[in-house]
Formats: sequence, C-alpha cells, structure tokens
Amino acid sequence: MQTSKQYRLNNSTSLNVVSSGPSESPHSTIIFLHFWGGSARTYSTTIAHLPPSFNSKAIDFRGWGSSTGPQSPEEYSIHQLADDVETLIPKLDIKDFILVGHSMGGKVAQLIAGRKRVKGLKGIVLIAPAPPTSFELPGDMKAQQLTAYSSPESAEFVTKNVLSALELRQELVALLVDDMLKGNEFAKAAWPEYAMGEDVVEEVRKVNVPVLVIGGEKDVVEPIERLKKEVLANIDHAELLVVEGSGHLLPIEAPAQVASYIQDFVVKIDA
Repeated sequence: MQTSKQYRLNNSTSLNVVSSGPSESPHSTIIFLHFWGGSARTYSTTIAHLPPSFNSKAIDFRGWGSSTGPQSPEEYSIHQLADDVETLIPKLDIKDFILVGHSMGGKVAQLIAGRKRVKGLKGIVLIAPAPPTSFELPGDMKAQQLTAYSSPESAEFVTKNVLSALELRQELVALLVDDMLKGNEFAKAAWPEYAMGEDVVEEVRKVNVPVLVIGGEKDVVEPIERLKKEVLANIDHAELLVVEGSGHLLPIEAPAQVASYIQDFVVKIDA
C-alpha cells in the first residue's frame, strides 16, 4: 500500500513523500532520492520488488513531481536539495534510515552523508550517481540539456536514446516523459546550468557509513570508469556493483536487480 503526504518546509516549498510498507518495520527505512527529471514514481517498480516488510519513503525534490518550490532560478542547488531533505527527515517519524540516490539524487545523498547533520543514517546506496566533483558541460551539450525536457518529443528522445540502453515498455516511457515535463522551469534549468558544477568533494570525503555504488554497464551519462575515478576514488570504502546491459535508468531498466542489491545491503547493515 502506498500513501502520499505533503510536508511544508517554508512558504515556497512543500515536499511530496510517497510511503510504502509498514510504518513499524524490522528494517531501516529506505529514503529514495530521484534523478534530474524524475520523481518518487521513478522508484515505483524498484520498490515493488522489495519485500513487503520493508518501509520506504520516496521524495519528490522541490520543483519536481508533486512538490512545490520557489520561483527563483538560484534556489535549486545540490546544497539546497540536501538542506530540504535534512529538514524533512526529522518530520518523518523514523529512527534509522538508508539513503538511496539516483544520478542527481546520488550527489545529494553523498553531500548529506558527508555533512552528518541528521541522526540515524546507516548507509547510502548510489545508483549511477553524479560524482561529487565539479562537472561543466560543453556549450553545445548544455544547450541540448536545457531543452531536453521542453517538449514530449524531446523528452521521449532523451529517454530512449540517451538515458536507457534497454528497450522500455511504452507506459514506462510515458511516465518518465510526464515527470520530465512536470518539473518547473527553475528545477529543469538548475542541473545543467550550475548544480552539476557544484564541488562537494570535501564533504564527501568525510562519509563514514557503508556505501554501495550501482552502475550500469552501458551507461553513457555516468560511465563505470567515471564512477571509479570520481566517486569510488573519493569514498575509499565504497563497493561497486555493475548491472550488465543497463544504461542510466537503472531503477526503471533493472528494477528487480536493483531492489535485490538494496535488500542485501539493508539486511547486512541491520544485522
């Protein structure tokens, strides 16, 4: 059973949280953070493959999904997204938790883990994560990203030809495209404009909880070599698992395998 609830953080920002599973679970709560263009729904098929005894909470970042955000182009940085999650977690009435972050959400998860501002974090799972290093797109690629989610046609093209390596069912493509178009203009622009350029390496090198990195063998957005050089090299105790044949959209392309890796990670930590 899934339930959705809005949590008001301030006058401009409310975060939508989709909860699944029993509130009284024997396991740590899993908090899911989505990619640029996604929402809590990105994880729906992955969560469906987790045991029913697991409690999970998938968050819509500000400006995405059913969450609201300020009408300001400067208010969608990685630091601000991390601030939101850190403000939200004490409101969720949970004890121990594990962060799962995909792509942009993975960069947010790394920053939260490194800052250590919230009690109860037991570990992080990074799915095709954006590295903690600063990354600047070439001008033509930045222009392409700024218009990637501007129309149903462009969003579907990016989904099928850039983000995924496996053929997706059309209903999943439609869900992804709907989420991409639903993001507000400031949230859409922030990642290619400045958020991917944020350097959080100093904080991430302080991460001291268990870390699992899951990469897609055919991911062209965050290739395995970049994950090794820029994520694992900055978190020296992180473990890497590679999903064969998958691209960047691991929670959509390989939900059963991703869920299995998450389940094993949680059980190991809770033990």
